[in-house]
Amino acid sequence: MNAKSSTNASKSAKARKTGSPMKRATKKAASGKKSTPTKKAAEPSLQERIKEAKKLEAIDRADAPRKASAVAKASAAHPLRNSNFPETYIKEISVKLDDPDHALTLKWTGPQAVDQDSGPFRSCPGAGSKGLNCDVVATSRRSGSKCTPKGTFAVSGFQSRLNSDSRATYVTWFVRARGIALHYFPSVPKYAASHGCVRLEKKSVAQLIQSNSRIGLTNVVIDGTWTKPPKQW
Repeated sequence: MNAKSSTNASKSAKARKTGSPMKRATKKAASGKKSTPTKKAAEPSLQERIKEAKKLEAIDRADAPRKASAVAKASAAHPLRNSNFPETYIKEISVKLDDPDHALTLKWTGPQAVDQDSGPFRSCPGAGSKGLNCDVVATSRRSGSKCTPKGTFAVSGFQSRLNSDSRATYVTWFVRARGIALHYFPSVPKYAASHGCVRLEKKSVAQLIQSNSRIGLTNVVIDGTWTKPPKQW
């Protein structure tokens, strides 16, 4: 047997003894510990989400009475306040929950009512907590639901911005016990997306509403058909 044949025979014997690379890898994998799949973090239950939403509502309504007075005084000189205020003011703010525009319109009263801008303007209502139907009146009014409550409510105060999110400005409260208001927000998609408030697409509309509404005399009417959005909270 020549040297080359001897070498090949030696390699063959070694391969038979140790097994092929694939067999070795298979054997190693079989003898090793089984990999355990990573557990997904459990989604919070509806009750847990409602509990968190109630905390958010409490944050938003904090200090509202104290700040309301300061905002009311500051907005007295606002350029969007009509010259005949308070005789001419917004009597009703109507918000339709219908996609895609969730149209908001204003009804004015007083000597200069016909000269004022009534809309419609684009807005965006609450998406609701995951699993809730905000089209049901009782559900929409539930604390922690993250739905915009359906019904008629009186304006109850004003604030410069939400405590929970500084991007939400020119705040007009209408269900302050839940931290629910109308306000400007930089993101106003064509589906329900907020935590319960009514987002306004234009800052000037939020200013107009805040400057020309009267506490206890201006009503906010929320009606129409709410549609479940792509994502709920």
